[in-house]
Amino acid sequence: MPMKPRDIFLLAFKALKDRKLRTSLTILGIVIGAAMVVGLVASTGGLTASVTAQISKMGVTTLTIFPTSGRVQITDSDAVAVAALNGVKEVIPYYQRRLMINYGSTSVSVTVYGLDQGRLFTLYKGLELDDGDLVDVYDPTAVVVGASIANPPEGSLPSYGLNELLVLQMASSGRGANPSYSLLIKGVLKPFGAVGFNDIDNTAFMSLMGAQLNFKLNSYSGLYVIANSNDDVATATASVQDYFGMNARIMSAASMLATVQSITSQLTLFMGGIAVVSLFVAGVGITNTMFVSVMERTREIGIMKAIGYRPKDILLMFLGEASITGMIGGMIGTVAGTLLSFLLGGALPMSNVRFGPATRGGSSGFSPVITSDLLIFSLLFPIGISVIAGLYPAWRGSRLNTVLALKYE
Repeated sequence: MPMKPRDIFLLAFKALKDRKLRTSLTILGIVIGAAMVVGLVASTGGLTASVTAQISKMGVTTLTIFPTSGRVQITDSDAVAVAALNGVKEVIPYYQRRLMINYGSTSVSVTVYGLDQGRLFTLYKGLELDDGDLVDVYDPTAVVVGASIANPPEGSLPSYGLNELLVLQMASSGRGANPSYSLLIKGVLKPFGAVGFNDIDNTAFMSLMGAQLNFKLNSYSGLYVIANSNDDVATATASVQDYFGMNARIMSAASMLATVQSITSQLTLFMGGIAVVSLFVAGVGITNTMFVSVMERTREIGIMKAIGYRPKDILLMFLGEASITGMIGGMIGTVAGTLLSFLLGGALPMSNVRFGPATRGGSSGFSPVITSDLLIFSLLFPIGISVIAGLYPAWRGSRLNTVLALKYE
């Protein structure tokens, strides 16, 4: 009479229980492999999503143009000419400076932009004021600050509120006194995060006239060019490149996004491949363990056959041990990998890292992307590997000669 599946798994579970240490070590190999699959793939997926979200805040139709050297100047005439090019909807010129906030012995670097603040929310999708107003186009003394400047990490620098004076200073050049700029805070932005390489929360925005007068600039630091639509991005890029030639560099949010997604996709495949290889290594360990188990239990197999167990029953019993090993390892590994992905992403409370005053950031973490397909794979693949790894040893055990097995010492 054939054995019931329940009886097969009970016998397999008892055999594993009798060899606790060996079983635990075998399961550990599966746990490590499954945890690496979930942890690495989910983390790289979260990194991709985080970077994609950052770049998308500026919009895929936005181009950033800046001169290739300090000798190249971008002026009002260039801005007007670019605005008339094919595929271009809008041009936003800007000034940029890197300044310092000094408080006693502590210095913090911040980015200062001078631009038409009426276009600020057009440029940065979803950016909003938390308090106050934007700076008037003719006001050279006011500034709108990011959330990290107004409310820095606790214990780093004092907070700044509306109508308070913000003193910014040029970094030391070793050539005498560094100029400083006293600006009145007119508005505070809501937390927004990074956009490409710029942290908006750690940025101050002046009016275009204010930056020009304070910094005594005769040319723009660059231009933001917004294309008519996604389909016109390539046309606008080609038109702007033809206009400036080698005198300007063009960065497209769409091209940056495509590059980042290509790199992170390759990274995901690479990391996933490493994790899968570790599961195959664990499978080799299962094969070795099963061979040892068959040799140790040769006499037991002979007795089972003598009392009526069929070769198929012996085969299924050993495959049951392998599948239980893979099932337990896959389940524990999936849970461990989920926790690992949060640790790698910095999204767990214990791993949220506040940057020091030098960078004025908040949490550096990103949330991992854990999909149902990834969880199913991490649960089923270890079982499949375990069954395949245990197939040959189980077959060898089921084919043992009953008489020879009973005589085995």
